[in-house]
Amino acid sequence: MKMVGYDGAMAQAEFTSSTGFLLARLGAESRRQWARLLAERGLSPHHFGVLMALDRLGETHQQRLTAAIGVDPRNAVPIFDTLEAQRLIARTSDRADRRRRAVTITAAGRATVDELRRTGAALDDDLLAGLTGNQRTTLHRLLLKVYDSTIEAR
Repeated sequence: MKMVGYDGAMAQAEFTSSTGFLLARLGAESRRQWARLLAERGLSPHHFGVLMALDRLGETHQQRLTAAIGVDPRNAVPIFDTLEAQRLIARTSDRADRRRRAVTITAAGRATVDELRRTGAALDDDLLAGLTGNQRTTLHRLLLKVYDSTIEAR
């Protein structure tokens, strides 16, 4: 990116001196790679969120899932429809309240989650290839600290 009045190296150094800029650029690159990985499987980040939540929660109802992944319940039906069409989840009437829909992850859904975790770890390895194991651990610990003090504090 060439800026008026700036030498290219000076502009690059100015941008990379900003932690926020670096986090945003690396986050965008990581998101791009994840989106491509998911799209190759006909999935979106919301689909992945539902699968991960179900893998952790077990059987639950649609409203709890939408809250867990941060999707407005009115926008969630197409997400569930896609996952059900791919046989990654199953929806049934909730035994306790027949007005609610219970959602479970299928064996194929669990296999997909496992495969995405492995592939995601490989993406992380590529992204962090320039760091030693100790540096990766330190980076992760620091990012968790920032996350806890900003995102989780809200």
